[in-house]
Amino acid sequence: MANRLTVRGSEPASVFGLLGADENAATFALGWTLANSRTLADGLLKHLGLAIGPEDILIELQRHGEQDRGYTDIELRSPNRWHIIIEAKHGWDPPSQDQLTRYANRVQGSIEQRLVSLSAAATPYASLLLPSAVLGVPVSHLSWGEVRRLVGQAAAAASGSRERLWLNELDQHLGGYVADQRIDSNLVYVVSLSHGSLAQGYRWIDVVEQSDSYFHPYGAGTGWPVTPPNYLGFRYDGRLQYVRHVDSHEVVPALGSADPRWSDVEGTHILYRLGPPMRPAREIRTGRIFRAARVTCAIDTLLSGQYDTVSAARDATLCRRK
Repeated sequence: MANRLTVRGSEPASVFGLLGADENAATFALGWTLANSRTLADGLLKHLGLAIGPEDILIELQRHGEQDRGYTDIELRSPNRWHIIIEAKHGWDPPSQDQLTRYANRVQGSIEQRLVSLSAAATPYASLLLPSAVLGVPVSHLSWGEVRRLVGQAAAAASGSRERLWLNELDQHLGGYVADQRIDSNLVYVVSLSHGSLAQGYRWIDVVEQSDSYFHPYGAGTGWPVTPPNYLGFRYDGRLQYVRHVDSHEVVPALGSADPRWSDVEGTHILYRLGPPMRPAREIRTGRIFRAARVTCAIDTLLSGQYDTVSAARDATLCRRK
């Protein structure tokens, strides 16, 4: 029982030397580690709902197709059993249906076939954009966060030191692709709340103060964070009211399913459930912040009473980060 790796244009030993910040680096690192960790490969297959057996797994990176003239990111094959093509993206958007259709013919003939989208987007969001199948081939989605969790599980179960080494190296590299909450961050994402009505007798402020929740549009290109913040700060009436910890978050395609009072808000959102309010030591005015602009501040600059305004706390935070 072994994995075999073929790489276009690179010797396997140089793969980790290619690491950078683009999707090619991440897919090369993932493919190389799959070839060196049967634990990870089996975990990935199980996660995709595919049968695990004793046969060798052939892993190919940047494989060229004679008919479609394209290069796939990662292909996993078990002779006469299953064939998987993984198309990876560094950002939120999954591969297009045209791109998946282009490669669907490559997996025809296998007993089990799968096209897998891999991007920073969580599965509920990506599933809204992807077809369930292309030319009869099932389509699945993986987020970089899910891959990283599989890597962590494999590292805990691996028996060999060399295998664990590669898994730990991959885990560190994938940190740049994961949109999970950074639980050790002390930064607060400060937003403004409106007194306007969201539903009869229910204001936007009440989403936070009555429902202990907050939501905003989800995905790249929205202008909102793609990484859930650890803390949210809320201001209205010209001053900071409180800071609240983000206890949990989820992607919600239709907010009305979470609370009927939110049903008029269209589109996919990320929904935060909030901890109790933490109020500043003294009044902190908004300062030089334009209307509904959103800013990031270190939590101590907001709660300690050291600064008079949110804008001053923002500027101090920026100075620290330089």
